[in-house]
Amino acid sequence: MVTAVIAVMTLATPSTAADAEVPPSSAGQRWALKVNGYYVTVKAGEGGDMKLRANPDATLPQGRELFTLHTDYVQGASDPYGTTVSLRSEATGRYVTAEDEASGHLLRTRGEVTGAWERFTLTPLAGGTFGLLAHNGKYVKAELGTYEDYGLLRALTDPSELGSWERFTLESVGPQGGYADKIPAPSKPASRSQDVVSWNICANNNRSVDCGLQFAPPATAAGKVSSALHSALGSKRPDAIFFQEICEKTAKPLELELEKWAGPLDVRFMPTYYNVATGTDGTVIQAQKTCNDGSDHADRGSFGIALAVPDSNTWYMGTVLPSPDKKDKTEIKKEQRPMLCAAVPDEGTTFCNAHFSSGPYTDANGKPAGDDTDRDNLFRPKQAATMDALAAKIEAAGYSTYIGGDLNTTTNDVSYLASLYDDHQECGQKTPASPHTGEPTDGNNKIDYIFGPQNLTYTCSVIDGGLSDHRLIQVSTS
Repeated sequence: MVTAVIAVMTLATPSTAADAEVPPSSAGQRWALKVNGYYVTVKAGEGGDMKLRANPDATLPQGRELFTLHTDYVQGASDPYGTTVSLRSEATGRYVTAEDEASGHLLRTRGEVTGAWERFTLTPLAGGTFGLLAHNGKYVKAELGTYEDYGLLRALTDPSELGSWERFTLESVGPQGGYADKIPAPSKPASRSQDVVSWNICANNNRSVDCGLQFAPPATAAGKVSSALHSALGSKRPDAIFFQEICEKTAKPLELELEKWAGPLDVRFMPTYYNVATGTDGTVIQAQKTCNDGSDHADRGSFGIALAVPDSNTWYMGTVLPSPDKKDKTEIKKEQRPMLCAAVPDEGTTFCNAHFSSGPYTDANGKPAGDDTDRDNLFRPKQAATMDALAAKIEAAGYSTYIGGDLNTTTNDVSYLASLYDDHQECGQKTPASPHTGEPTDGNNKIDYIFGPQNLTYTCSVIDGGLSDHRLIQVSTS
């Protein structure tokens, strides 16, 4: 897992004209870069040149020193995802670009998408530091000597000439999307009546004929998903909605669309990750998987899950679940799967959404596929146990919890979810002792689940909302 190097702190809010480019709802990990003891700063805002500099005046990483890390599909690479990393500035909302010779190979945050010039390879160096290898075959250096424009970052160093000015430390800043270090106490007891929905909306690049949101722009995806939910749910206003396979920049437009009929909501996003590098000190660097941009080369942000809850929530917690990684040089890297929880104190309820690793299946070319395929070392039971353990901590603070999502486990292998059934009741069960069955949610398989407190009256519905290869699942309790 990612190791935090510095203490949690309040994150400064960017104040540039490019604010709209930074999804304020993303719960992804923030990072700071340090070289020779100096934080790297982006000169942004009015009059800013968007250049990256090692800044001796920055003593704590705040808005202009914060980045998110991203990894996208590299055609022809042995590992298509997870081989390179792109840095998105919190101050500008743009990606760091290593510019051409005419610009002196400067690093600026000007990239609107992650192309070749925005991709860097992290090379582990001594002491847990990393070299940033740019597209031109040169390493990034901080000009900290007697240079006129002190501290500028440029991609200029040959691989044989790495020194202290090319050694960068990556520090994780703050928690994964946490509003607070500790969950607040509920202000009211939980109501027995809750209405919770989960839907894998298939909104990245799935080429299935059932996935109507393939490469859809954020506004288009948001409008269609909201309309489909409103049609499927009728007059019922959901207390929470779990989304899987959604793009980051859809979160805020979706919030605005849902509020037109479902009342005030907050939609928060949590990315899926890849392990992109391991430092010599054992620190694992994770980068967010980027939504495929399709043919229009439009940035849709990262790929992951989202959680819609009443906007009176005051606490979020993002978790990267234990997930399989590649075992040897012949296997590609695997997605590091996300979970996102939100507490609503004035309802005494917390909601946790997750997307578990995929089990074995046959892809469109008839080849075996899936992430969690090693029967001797399965991760879905570990993911379920992690979800159950967090739910137990939240419940110990006085909350009722509703947990679930796309758990990628059929009823044939439902024993993988035993830890969830031990302490909760699943949507399709009439009682906690009832069989672990339910209507299919993906083709002929049930792989989507919602669990809640035991010994309530559960009404469970599976509805075809269109747009996706998954049906949505709705639970009402009383």
